Amino acid sequence: MVDTHSRAYLLAARRMVWCGILLFVLGLAGVAYSHSDGAMSWECEPTCRRVESGLWNTVGMAGALSAVTGLVLLVAAFLMVMLRRPRPELENEGG
Repeated sequence: MVDTHSRAYLLAARRMVWCGILLFVLGLAGVAYSHSDGAMSWECEPTCRRVESGLWNTVGMAGALSAVTGLVLLVAAFLMVMLRRPRPELENEGG
């Protein structure tokens, strides 16, 4: 069984929180920028319409995947901390 009160366990949970926050924020930024006006161009053949390149579509998909991964890491770290086993109580031997 894993010692849920060890320093290594809490350090792993802390790293998961910070990595989750970083991935979530970077993912949201990637999604937001890929759907902004800078990523869209105009194509005017018979009529003008806005188009998105394949590269920006890929950036948006990678950003969405990164945001979901970050959110999963945050939830897992939260559960690691909140659902720890209680400390074993020491029994007093003798009197």
